[in-house]
Amino acid sequence: MPHKTIIIDPKGREATVMVNTKLYPPEVIYSAAYVFLDKAHFLFGGDPKKEIVVTVKPKEKGLDLKRLCLDFSNELINYSVYVIQAARKQAIREAIIKRALATNTLEEESGESEDAGEWLDDPEGIAKPWTPDKAKGIKKPKC
Repeated sequence: MPHKTIIIDPKGREATVMVNTKLYPPEVIYSAAYVFLDKAHFLFGGDPKKEIVVTVKPKEKGLDLKRLCLDFSNELINYSVYVIQAARKQAIREAIIKRALATNTLEEESGESEDAGEWLDDPEGIAKPWTPDKAKGIKKPKC
């Protein structure tokens, strides 16, 4: 007899979804449920080392509970793929961040960057600090 992963209450008030934690870690299950918080309430139970039991209670009458649970199952797959891809790309992200930080450190130590000459030129004197003392024709306010 096949194992049922989705059990719907005969009155349609709630459904129970059994999720194998060897296939889907808890953070994936929570992320998948988060997508549907506007449509249903989610209650979690079970043994996190084996199986998490998710009770789904719709917020509105007439909601297709079976469809909601099947969509939830699809989100489990979606977030699982996301977690796998993020793990695969982690080394690349770390290398990019290290390179960016190393580039900034080298520029700060040398005092120059590739485009430093562009923004340091100030023929109009706009970048110079301005104070009322240096303004011509303006009286200083009395304090």
